Amino acid sequence: MNRLLFAIFFALFIPYSAEAQEVRAFADRTQVSLGESLQLTVSVSGGDGKADTSPIRDFKVISRGTTSSVQIVNGRMSREAAENYTLIPLTEGRLKIPPLEVKVDGKIFKTEEIVIEVSKTPQQADNRRQYLFVEAQVSNSEPYEGEQIIYTFKFFVNVRLANARFQKPDFKGFTAKETVERHEDRKSYRTVVSGREYNVTELSFVLIPLSAGEKIIEPAVLEADLMMSRRKADPFFNDPFFGGTELEPGVFKTDPIKINVKPLPPYTGEGKFSGLVGSFDIHAFLENAEINEGDSATLSITVDGTGNITDMEEPQIPVPDALKPYKDAPQDDIKIGESGYKGQKVFRTALVGVREGEYHLDQICLNYFDISKGSYQSKATIPLTVKVQPAKEKETPRIYSAPSENGKPLKQKVEFTGRDILPLKEELDALQTQKTMTLPMFALLFFAPILMCLVLKAALIFSRKDDSPSTMMMRRAEKALKEASASKLSSDEFLSALYRALVSAVLSKAGTKGESLTYSEAMNILENFGYSEQTAKLASELLEKIESAKFSGAVMNETMRTELLSETRRMVRSLK
Repeated sequence: MNRLLFAIFFALFIPYSAEAQEVRAFADRTQVSLGESLQLTVSVSGGDGKADTSPIRDFKVISRGTTSSVQIVNGRMSREAAENYTLIPLTEGRLKIPPLEVKVDGKIFKTEEIVIEVSKTPQQADNRRQYLFVEAQVSNSEPYEGEQIIYTFKFFVNVRLANARFQKPDFKGFTAKETVERHEDRKSYRTVVSGREYNVTELSFVLIPLSAGEKIIEPAVLEADLMMSRRKADPFFNDPFFGGTELEPGVFKTDPIKINVKPLPPYTGEGKFSGLVGSFDIHAFLENAEINEGDSATLSITVDGTGNITDMEEPQIPVPDALKPYKDAPQDDIKIGESGYKGQKVFRTALVGVREGEYHLDQICLNYFDISKGSYQSKATIPLTVKVQPAKEKETPRIYSAPSENGKPLKQKVEFTGRDILPLKEELDALQTQKTMTLPMFALLFFAPILMCLVLKAALIFSRKDDSPSTMMMRRAEKALKEASASKLSSDEFLSALYRALVSAVLSKAGTKGESLTYSEAMNILENFGYSEQTAKLASELLEKIESAKFSGAVMNETMRTELLSETRRMVRSLK
């Protein structure tokens, strides 16, 4: 209490001497290894300011709050504010923290560049491996071009996690799709590694190489805060009542995987190569093999199997000229699972009989590359026959002609049958002069169509919907909130709707379209468009909370859903 009164006394009665404004940035260390973190401090003296950390690309930036201090030396009082950040390197090498801009009382200051040496220490040597480690593997490292393979990412953990976020590789040179639609369906189990029990979660992706050659699958990254127990000498502090845990941030990366994609051998068979790689079969079925002229028979071609069946194009169907084909839209029933794509595609064509007769449909061949045999295979449908019969009823055209006598046309004498229904005006005195139209009435009738067009155009302009990016993104945010309010949504669908609502609301302020935002980008957008630092920070923290809940795979109960939905709804409304 005495120290507090002493500080207040000096603050009130000792004259304040303005000090020069200064901005500095420094790190607690400049040499780290992958998986470790360092602390960055941005110090502002003689004013208030906030650093723009968006130029930092090679590190994961986590804000750790601000601190401030006041010093009085020789009757002069100075104040210093410091922003603290945890930086986690994303790659090895000589990384740079670029100069950061800090705005202090309307002036822009820049910090000095900081160089950080990041060494490649094997992740297995990290003592955190006993709590969490990650692995990645592929089902086949030497596939053929077009052959599907399975990429599996596993993370092993035996502690609780917070703020977990998975960053999958770009999969350059491949088409990629996760084998499950919902996070709840991901494979999870328990296993023992080196005498320790872990919870394991697997994420699997079906990859199809687009071309031959050597390809590299970049490392997958898992960012998470490990909830570690504090170790205190006094058992009093280990009491759960005092929350004896602390968050330890970490970045866990898999090793890159090299894939050698083999080209398909040259195709020398008959017919056209379908482009399919895997194991397939083809069937043909003809409905109503006997039809009448003008009727149709439906020809169905079904291709089923395992492989890149999604790339299957409609086969060529040779049809005789006496049958007119009408193609229908293809239908597919393709599922994705741990073995990749599997299912069928059905191509239907209506054949309309134009002339009677019996017509043969040739075999339809499917040429594909069989992985198990390492060679091209050909399968064909059975030949089919369509019999077109004459129409049941043929209409004979009727010809009408005027009656005649001895081949000569009949003539009749013209007779007077009566006057017109309305009497003709045959006298001059029947003509009457009509009343002359006034000039105002003529002008009104002349300009009435123009006035009606102008009124209609004005109504269309005022009723036209605003299609600006800001309005569209805000409408999208409201729609996403409405979707999140549905009671039958899964946890993943619920969190995706909340994420879409908040991101759309923030982007509406910038007047741009987009699908995702980082926390710092959301904060910068709101601050640049006039929102307070507190509002921007709350929006950024809410975005991080939603994303962490989504990628951690936790199942949310009704209370958690209600609270998170209410918090997101309040934030979106405050951004309107």
